[in-house]
Amino acid sequence: MNTRRNIKGMLAVFVALFLLLAGYLVYIVGAYGTYWFASPYNTRVTKQKNAVQAGTIFDRRGFVLATTNEAGERNYAADESMRLATAHVIGDTTGQTLGAEALFAKYLLGFDQDLGEQLSYLVSGKQRTGADIMLTADAALSEYAYSLLEGNNGAILLMNYKTGEVLACTARPGFDPARMKDYATGGYTLAEGSMVNRATMGRYTPGSTFKIVTAIAALRYLPNVQSRTFLCSGPLVFEKESGTLVNDDVNPYDETGTLREEYILLRDHEDARHGELTLEEAFIHSCNHVFAQLALEIGETNLRKTAESLGFNGELLFDELVAYPGTYSDAETDFELAWSGVGQHTDIITPVHLCLITCAIANGGAAMEPKLLKGVSGTAGIEYKSLAPEEYEAFLKGNEAEFLAACMRGVVQRGTGTRAAVDGYTVCGKTGTAEVSSAKNARAHAWFTGYIDSDAHPYAITVIVEQAGGGGTVAAPIASKVLERAVKTKAE
Repeated sequence: MNTRRNIKGMLAVFVALFLLLAGYLVYIVGAYGTYWFASPYNTRVTKQKNAVQAGTIFDRRGFVLATTNEAGERNYAADESMRLATAHVIGDTTGQTLGAEALFAKYLLGFDQDLGEQLSYLVSGKQRTGADIMLTADAALSEYAYSLLEGNNGAILLMNYKTGEVLACTARPGFDPARMKDYATGGYTLAEGSMVNRATMGRYTPGSTFKIVTAIAALRYLPNVQSRTFLCSGPLVFEKESGTLVNDDVNPYDETGTLREEYILLRDHEDARHGELTLEEAFIHSCNHVFAQLALEIGETNLRKTAESLGFNGELLFDELVAYPGTYSDAETDFELAWSGVGQHTDIITPVHLCLITCAIANGGAAMEPKLLKGVSGTAGIEYKSLAPEEYEAFLKGNEAEFLAACMRGVVQRGTGTRAAVDGYTVCGKTGTAEVSSAKNARAHAWFTGYIDSDAHPYAITVIVEQAGGGGTVAAPIASKVLERAVKTKAE
């Protein structure tokens, strides 16, 4: 009797372990399947490329981005600028990038074909043909966005914040997918980092765009913060060695007006003194003094918790994009915490992560799953997959999103982002000017993230221009032009 009872007990344990393992495998495949399938080390995909005529890749308007000729060679758009503008979205067939060629290989190479289709090819002796796919991206809009980055490195990402569709995703420096063999043989040279999609994998200091995060933390952890007023009286003074905030009555300058060596300042642009400000006004004018003070009051733990609730220090696991998240590191001194609160210190974000947070604000708090695949057509021309919007994460509560939307509206109407305006539409946004070097003549990264507040044109955009200057003077006008073009061409 005891033996039978022991056997039953052991069997129950084994069944439980099996179910646990099975569940874990289902989760892992669901979470990381896109990464594994797109990996250049996936030998099954490599073999399939040689046995199957890959399907055609179209943009959302039916423009052919990539197709396979009778000789089995992959051909791309005839226009070189179009190829460069869409390169990171399309990817390549050598496994060096993570675009559509890799992400949607299961369709393009026929991995999803049923047994009947596979048998028909076997019986007929014809070469197997993969499915055609249509992307959410607009190639002409991407080419226009790419042209606006000419002479600079950077990235532009445009999304539909209601559906999650990626409407434009372009980055410089880029590469030409039609020249992959030439790159390999040395016939053409590539700029450093050309194969990296800066829109999804470029890791940047966020600058003042991080004030979105600090503002959300203030709403969550500082009671009645919206009704308070704050005084911006000039630079904040910290002890250089300890990083401790110094009392206001301490004079950090010597008799000649030179800053004493033992102090360090946290300044506003052009040493501005904004006077008394509400939280909304401090956001609109991008006041470093107020947001540094807010970070100190919020505290490192709560600021980090807020950042992590918005996806920092985690993973961005999308079905149709491979992307890196932002990171928020611990601040050990007053200065580091204050500096992190204005988007400096060691804060890092990617354009797609910032755009996702922007989409959540525009959408009442919920970010939609980014979508790059609009449709898939089988060999018979029957569409059997179409876009279905899915919620990715509810990053904010409704009242938080509403407040941030009001702040971002003010930025474009009367603050640092007026050059992002589009005639006839309400644009909301946040500028950022990220210091990335202490060198005397170093230029900052220029940021703008924002959206059009319109049900008919629900477009969110994030622009990063490397070492180009101020976000309000460089990135905001680019965002305006892309949004205006999207409205005129109705990127639907």
